[in-house]
Amino acid sequence: MSHHHKHESEKEEVKQEVEASEQETGEAEIPAAESVEDKTAELQAEVEKYKDLYIRSQAEMENLRRRTQQELEKRSKFAVSSFAQDLLPVNDNLSRAMAAIPEEGKENDLFKNLLVGLELTQKDLNAALEKNNITPIESVGRIFDPNLHKVAQEIDDPTKPAGMIVQEWQKGYMIGGDRVLREAVVVVAKGGPAPGQKQEEIHIDTSV
Repeated sequence: MSHHHKHESEKEEVKQEVEASEQETGEAEIPAAESVEDKTAELQAEVEKYKDLYIRSQAEMENLRRRTQQELEKRSKFAVSSFAQDLLPVNDNLSRAMAAIPEEGKENDLFKNLLVGLELTQKDLNAALEKNNITPIESVGRIFDPNLHKVAQEIDDPTKPAGMIVQEWQKGYMIGGDRVLREAVVVVAKGGPAPGQKQEEIHIDTSV
């Protein structure tokens, strides 16, 4: 083989190798491009998945926070209720002690100082109860309500409507404004006109 032919043959081989290489590169580029697109789609799907997970996690956290808060409030109310149940008898005893001091004794310095001490103690106690949303139930002058009051005695008093509370033996209390902590123990009138009934509607037979 002549030198010229050999040179041509080598050129042809190089050309074929380059073409083959280009073809391979071209073929390789196509799946590479597809792979990038697939990867991008996968990543987007992952991002969406995690975004959805994040949103749901946030919602769950909010629900958990709300439930925890409600549970704490319930426990707090229960704890306050328990604390108040212990304090109410103390308040009752203070009221009884003050009521037991005779009028004439209030002029005596010893009794006077005792009364001032009792009043200040009860004032502090009532402030503590009020701070914890514990409030007294209104009784005297109101119509008996079985949800709030407990009848200890009924008395005849035609000047009062039937069922009107005329005396309070033990103060009742509400907690949180919506729950009875302790019913008020009361004395109610009977024999008068029923609530809403006019006095003139009651007929009194005076014939002998």
